[in-house]
Amino acid sequence: MTRYSPQRALAKTSSLRERLLATLAQYRMFPKKSLGQNFLVSDQALDRLIAAADLSDKDLVIEIGAGLGQITRLLASKARWVIALEFDPQLVAILQKELAPFKNITLIQTDAARCLWRGIIDFFPRQEEGKIKVIGNLPYYAAVPIIIGLEEIIDQICLLIITLQKELTERIMAQPGGKAYGELSVRLQYRYWIEKIAYLPPEAFYPRPKVASEIIALRPRPTPAVYVQDEALFFRLVQAAFSQRRKTLLNALSAHQELGVSRSEWPTILAQAHIFPQRRGETLSLSEFASLTELVFPRYFALRTS
Repeated sequence: MTRYSPQRALAKTSSLRERLLATLAQYRMFPKKSLGQNFLVSDQALDRLIAAADLSDKDLVIEIGAGLGQITRLLASKARWVIALEFDPQLVAILQKELAPFKNITLIQTDAARCLWRGIIDFFPRQEEGKIKVIGNLPYYAAVPIIIGLEEIIDQICLLIITLQKELTERIMAQPGGKAYGELSVRLQYRYWIEKIAYLPPEAFYPRPKVASEIIALRPRPTPAVYVQDEALFFRLVQAAFSQRRKTLLNALSAHQELGVSRSEWPTILAQAHIFPQRRGETLSLSEFASLTELVFPRYFALRTS
């Protein structure tokens, strides 16, 4: 495959910040706060991100939020194929010009929080084989829908390298017992091994946001962290446990009759799971949620099939 020379495209004659500001000025483009546009301008952070992605010429990459193409060009110089997703029509018009020399980039204008991922991966050339790596700097307002949406193609993904606000990475990586631990923590730890890659201060971005960010890596587990007969029930139970965080587990679960368990039955089920009924949802581990799921499953199944 003949590619645009990365030596020419990625010449280190200026910093990432300088190149980005020059491109913004060239196209008279101003970052949109409403779309959470804060562009990475730290060369050190970019180096950490690329190193964590461990790209090769066999890799297929989805970049979420191509921005001005600063990272896209680097990805294309290392990976076999890149699908660059961008929502902002103004940025898409710029990218069509900036990325034109590259023959291994497919640019798609779409809202990554709402797109159909199976349809997206159909844009990969059919002769290409291999797992997909997802890389993106996700805006806070859309980050969770994007991450959850990617579960649609988790069987095709080997790695996610994503940049998020620090408050969100703390929620994702939180352990039982803290305020940050919640439904999102359980859901993602159930599906992924999660690793923190780098801390990014506000000055790592332009425009400078008010809060810090972090780069994290999510690697899909070959099998979930815990075994359950019914995954949908597992997530329903987790959602119910966190639906009223200030209530005890007994009261929170008793309010969800769709689980197929009456209030009078919950003390027995919790005792069988060796869980004190006055505990709160944020104190339960994945294993304890799994134990509850298995005990509730016969009643839930009976309700669904009655």
